[in-house]
Parts: sequence; C-alpha cells; structure tokens
Amino acid sequence: MHYAFRHHDHGSRTINRAPSNMDEHEATRLLHLLEEAKSQLSQEQRRREEADRRFREEQQRREEERQRREEADRQREEADRQREEAVAVAAAARPQTIPDYLEACHQLSLAIDIVTDKTLTTQGEPTKPAGRKFPQQIIPWDNFAASQEETWSRLAADNAFFTNTIYPSANQVDYIASLNRPISSELDLRNFERDTVENAVQILLDQICGNQRLRNNLDIQGTVMFKNHTNLGDCDK
Repeated sequence: MHYAFRHHDHGSRTINRAPSNMDEHEATRLLHLLEEAKSQLSQEQRRREEADRRFREEQQRREEERQRREEADRQREEADRQREEAVAVAAAARPQTIPDYLEACHQLSLAIDIVTDKTLTTQGEPTKPAGRKFPQQIIPWDNFAASQEETWSRLAADNAFFTNTIYPSANQVDYIASLNRPISSELDLRNFERDTVENAVQILLDQICGNQRLRNNLDIQGTVMFKNHTNLGDCDK
C-alpha cells in the first residue's frame, strides 16, 4: 500500500513502503482460495468422470441384458421349432386313420405328370387296344353319390374302422409319390394306376375283409382281383 504525506514547509511527497503483514495474509488467503478452487474443480472432474463411467457401465449392463434376453428368446424359438419338427416327424411316421389315408391317396392320384412332348412318348394308341377287351360304351353312373353315401353309412356301423390308426403313414405315401415318374407310355400309366389306386384299394379291402361285421354289412362274399395282381384281401372265396 502507498501513503502520501504533505508538509506545509517542504511541499508534498509520496513515500513507498514494503507490503505490510496484512498484505501477506491476504495473498496467503487468496492462494488458499485458489488451491481450494482447483481442488473443487479436480473433484468435480473426478465426479463427472465417475458419473460417465457408471453411465457407460449401466449402458453396457443394459446391452448385455438385452442380448441375454434375445438369446433366451432365440433359444426358446429354436426349442419350439425343434419340438414342432419332432411332432411333425412323429406324426408323419405314424399309421393313419382311414380319412387321413384316403385324403393322402387323393393327393397322390392328383400328382399324375403326363409328358405332352410327343417326341418323348411312345407312339402307340392306348385308346385303340387291338386284341384286348375294353368297354365299348361308357354311361353315366347316375346313382353313384347315393350308393357311395350308403356304403359309408354301412362302414360307420363300426366306429373303430374310422378311428383306428392302421393305414400307411404319410411318409409311406410320400415315398410312393417319390417313385412316380412322368407318364410317357402305356406302361408308365399302368404302373401309376397300380401304385396309386389298386394298392390302396387292396389295403382298404384287407381291413374290411378282416372285420366280420363290415363284411356282412357290405355283403362281401368273395375277393376282388386286378389283372397281374394277387387277390385283394384275405377274404374267403
């Protein structure tokens, strides 16, 4: 601090003095405040860094939790898919009821694939079979629907006939379908008719002939034979 003294006889003059003890205390106090401010800033910086670290850890924890949930969901979906696949495989391998088997046979018969390129087919005319017996006239079967309904009614007398799982499985029918080849000749047509119609009829008649009640209801007394095939069923002649 500076002090000025005025003398009447000598005029005025300014005397500079060294800082007093109060000046040193003030400087010390200011330095202390500065250090405190720096310390507070440092602490605040550490708090911010700690908060950022906790935030990042929380974000990472949430991300890991999300990934665990997604993985758990994926594993559940995979387990469900495997169970459904196992059920489907088991169902396809099980013997079928007659309604399911007939539906499979129907789909099998619709899978016929006819070659239309004449260069890839035989040149015979199956519609003009020389030296063979064949229908000379085809007429409508007017009462077919009524006869079919009556037949099913007679079969319904034995409920087990519809509920028993004794017919070829879906896998077996699919295997037959896999063996079918495009029809380019009369021989191919005969094989297709045998595999998709005659064999299925034989299986059905085998089951009916083994049921005395159904045999009586349908008045079955003999056997049905296809040319070049063994008797259909084990019914007594």
